[in-house]
Amino acid sequence: MYDRQVMDVEDALRAVDAALDAASSEGAGPVAVAVVDDNGDLVAFARADGTPIFQRRHAIRKAYTASRTGADLKEFATERARRGMSATEFDDGFVGAAHGGVVVRAAGQGAVIGAIGVQGFDRELDERLARVALAALQGGLA
Repeated sequence: MYDRQVMDVEDALRAVDAALDAASSEGAGPVAVAVVDDNGDLVAFARADGTPIFQRRHAIRKAYTASRTGADLKEFATERARRGMSATEFDDGFVGAAHGGVVVRAAGQGAVIGAIGVQGFDRELDERLARVALAALQGGLA
């Protein structure tokens, strides 16, 4: 029998809550947080009050891109730039390359089970909050 770990809603919500709590503690302003499964389909999403629509869309886009490419977006963007390439070469209008998207891998398996995307007003903060969410999620993965 084929057995694999998947992104479930409880884990996804824990990741979202961790990122929003950290953003609030840091006084980060409005941020949006998205968690997707291995297909890039949305599992959980939340945003702070006053978060503009573009931030909401970018959080989902970051999570989608990380999941579909199997790469953390900071490294993905750096590698694409090094090669003189852009995300548009994927022929997928929803793929983008920016900090704040991290891959979630199955415990002990290494397979991509989803990704987290965070969008605020500062790319380094987005990256940090995405990693906070990842740590919270990984704490519950068996």
